[in-house]
Amino acid sequence: MVKVKQVGLLAAGCQPWNKDVCAASGDRFAYCATLAIYIYQLDHRYNEFKLWAIMSEHKKTITAISWCPHNQDLFASASTENLVIIWNVIEQKIAAKLHNTKGIPASLSWCWNVGDAVAFASHRGPLYIWTFSGPETGVMVHNEAHSFMSDICLFRWHPKKKGKVVFGHTDGSLSLFQPGCKHQKHVLKPESLEGTDEEDPITALEWDPLSTDYLLVANLRNGIRLVDSESFSCITAFNLPSAAASVQCLAWVPSAPGMFITGGKKIFFIYIMVT
Repeated sequence: MVKVKQVGLLAAGCQPWNKDVCAASGDRFAYCATLAIYIYQLDHRYNEFKLWAIMSEHKKTITAISWCPHNQDLFASASTENLVIIWNVIEQKIAAKLHNTKGIPASLSWCWNVGDAVAFASHRGPLYIWTFSGPETGVMVHNEAHSFMSDICLFRWHPKKKGKVVFGHTDGSLSLFQPGCKHQKHVLKPESLEGTDEEDPITALEWDPLSTDYLLVANLRNGIRLVDSESFSCITAFNLPSAAASVQCLAWVPSAPGMFITGGKKIFFIYIMVT
């Protein structure tokens, strides 16, 4: 009998066809290949990230992952098998499962104002909120975030204003919902698309951590815009360095007001807003 011994591991690459496939929290980060999630943790002794765990419960393509903002040991994942899973990183096991979601969860995000709740949405909505523990366990539907005219690319909860959420769509528009305010669907398309049937999908969307109203929006072809979510106006537009460039992800630098970083397929840029 021949014994086989593992001598190494070449981890799979991060899938490029879904949006929220990378997440980070504290000294850990995770990314998902088609069927597995790879979690890395910083080794402080050698100051390098090392593979911590591989989670592989999903049987069909993983569509999104999101790290819990309240608990660094929990993150959520969704897949095309209509399944959402809550993972415990430390114990390397499943904490909760939600089967038979109505529609494939195309985007996923933790609710900032609720400790044990994850929101997810299919391409045209609605937005579902799953509370997976506690006395209010169950799934509820957002009262207004549904029946969209264009597919959802991704959505983001506001980290400071309770219940405020923004959706980015494939036609390049935004939809904003805030408790006590009139909801806005499919607004703020890039100027070049107004009055046309052309589409320019939202590729990245992030609230300014140092502002209650500002939002960074990236479109595939029309570059980056800084938007005021209260006045529904574009404050500043950032042109891309070339027609071939595109933004696939972006992130604010919390310690530097007005600074953010963008990433494309081959290059990164650092932007500084000057007032």
